[in-house]
Amino acid sequence: MLQPDEMKEKLRQARALVAEVFEGTDLPQIQATLRQADQNLHWALWNLGEVETLRPDLPAA
Repeated sequence: MLQPDEMKEKLRQARALVAEVFEGTDLPQIQATLRQADQNLHWALWNLGEVETLRPDLPAA
């Protein structure tokens, strides 16, 4: 089982990968899906006590 700090690091890595794919596509459907993924990862970090910002990082539609 992962410790909270390990979970936080993996979630940050996942967000970085999502952002990389987001920047690499111009397909609106894919971007919308990636925004949702980033939001879910953001809230997972939030629930682990990692309060970065109130809103996820990826730009709104």
